[in-house]
Amino acid sequence: IHLPVFRQLVEEFSDVADFLLVYIDEAHPSDGWVAPPMGSYSFNVRKHQNLEERLGAARKLIEHFSLPPQCQLVADCMDNNANVAYGVSNERVCIVQHKKIAYLGGKGPFFYNLKDVRQWLEESYGKQ
Repeated sequence: IHLPVFRQLVEEFSDVADFLLVYIDEAHPSDGWVAPPMGSYSFNVRKHQNLEERLGAARKLIEHFSLPPQCQLVADCMDNNANVAYGVSNERVCIVQHKKIAYLGGKGPFFYNLKDVRQWLEESYGKQ
């Protein structure tokens, strides 16, 4: 996820939208399909064996990238309900309005586009 850009969206639109980041199953666990390091930071996490490990990985991510206080962080259950329900794969943005999906972004990493999310928010709520 592009957390610095996501952070900026949260800061700019938190007066008109609630933000929630759901930590799902690790896409590139250190004991599985390992991804190249992200710049100067390597996020080294084993495949989660239980919810405690998943929560620990989520905390580790936030310790490094820090989210603004207007955004909550939660973790998907070990049966990956949120991941399956929203077809997340790696990363995806979903905007829910009046209990219905109003915007469903493309699946990451290739079709994940925060510029489209910004455009949707600006068209719906005006530039911030």
